Amino acid sequence: MAEDIKALCPNIVVPVEPKRYNELYAQIQNLNRLLAWGHAWALENMLDKVSCDLAIVDKFGDESYIRNALREKGRQITVIQQTHAEGDIAVATASILARARFVQQMEQFSQRIGKVLPKGASDPSIVTIGRELVAENGKEILAEVAKLHFKTTQVILEG
Repeated sequence: MAEDIKALCPNIVVPVEPKRYNELYAQIQNLNRLLAWGHAWALENMLDKVSCDLAIVDKFGDESYIRNALREKGRQITVIQQTHAEGDIAVATASILARARFVQQMEQFSQRIGKVLPKGASDPSIVTIGRELVAENGKEILAEVAKLHFKTTQVILEG
């Protein structure tokens, strides 16, 4: 569906690869503020493509995070944050585009390192594969393929 969505409407995906994510998290030190930065970046860039006065986003933290992250152009629109925002077609399509980009990135990382990387922390193989990567490449490899502040990463390193 992602390719159909891209063909139908203007869109922006903020691809933050693990290395950049870890750098941003080290600076920001707050996951919700990091998410707000990403949402604000996407909204600002979307406003370069389309004219609108309303944006709906999934609520993930204090509503001030996104408002504070928006620059001048973004402050001209109303941002509604709501739980289960994917009930709105625009939010649902944005989620599809973001997931497609994530899956694409994971496939690229998998090819680069020669191992199929799990697409989520709930996959039971993630710890085994993570420990294999560390054994073969050193713990520095995790900064390239994992979110370092997540508990799963600590479990991998403990082994």
